[in-house]
Amino acid sequence: MRAFDEHKIIQRILNGDVKAFEEIVVIYQDMVYTLSYRVLKNHEEAEEIAQDVFIKVFQSLNKFNRKSKLSTWIYRITYNTSINRYKSQKRQPITIEIDYAGNHQPEITPTALHEMSIAEKQKIINESILKLPETEKIIITLYYYEELPIVEIAEIVGISTQNVKVKLYRSRQKLYADLKDKIDQEILDYEYN
Repeated sequence: MRAFDEHKIIQRILNGDVKAFEEIVVIYQDMVYTLSYRVLKNHEEAEEIAQDVFIKVFQSLNKFNRKSKLSTWIYRITYNTSINRYKSQKRQPITIEIDYAGNHQPEITPTALHEMSIAEKQKIINESILKLPETEKIIITLYYYEELPIVEIAEIVGISTQNVKVKLYRSRQKLYADLKDKIDQEILDYEYN
């Protein structure tokens, strides 16, 4: 969304046009969910955080400083809300989600096998990202998945651009070490078992 459009939509919302807020939700809902999921590692919690974030955005829109981008402000709210929820959950027992695949075995064709290996690789990469410390996880997500510039990431996370670069570098090293042999080995195990 262009800055001109952002300000126009914000003004419509502030003037009482609640429907205009739907545009903001549609544009940013995936980003908000992804960011909160990276912190919380739970689909239901991430969905709850997304709802909370958009309520906060709607209620605080009149306080939005238009010097920064709307996306940066929404990322910052998402980051803070997710981290706060994560910290409050540290005292509670951890639950693990289990996906039930059933006993149905689909027919595997060479193309399906190729697609499955890509999906499996993505799953392994995501699992490795989720092992990173919270700030590094968020930085990797914002940089690679949301393709944000380092300056904007620094503003969202509340650290210097140099610190973002250092954390990005260290995160890449950790991911490389964790993934070095894992991806090809997982695919080989799957294909030959």
